[in-house]
Amino acid sequence: MNQNFMSQLAGLEALTNNKNKTVSKQDYEKFCNEFVFAKLKEKSFGEAFCERFSLNDIFLKSLSDETAKFHIEALGYIK
Repeated sequence: MNQNFMSQLAGLEALTNNKNKTVSKQDYEKFCNEFVFAKLKEKSFGEAFCERFSLNDIFLKSLSDETAKFHIEALGYIK
């Protein structure tokens, strides 16, 4: 990844209080499979993810579903 992108990611991490919070790959995959129920309640992927795993990430909640999925993986929430 280029340096500019990495500095942007660092800036995004600073907007949250979730630096040490992680989700197992298994729990994330289960969440993805069950997301359809949250979508029926008109919740975005990021909003449902934050709610399910008790995270506070205003930026993530405002993204489109596909972009939120990308950022969840890029920001290192999945271990």
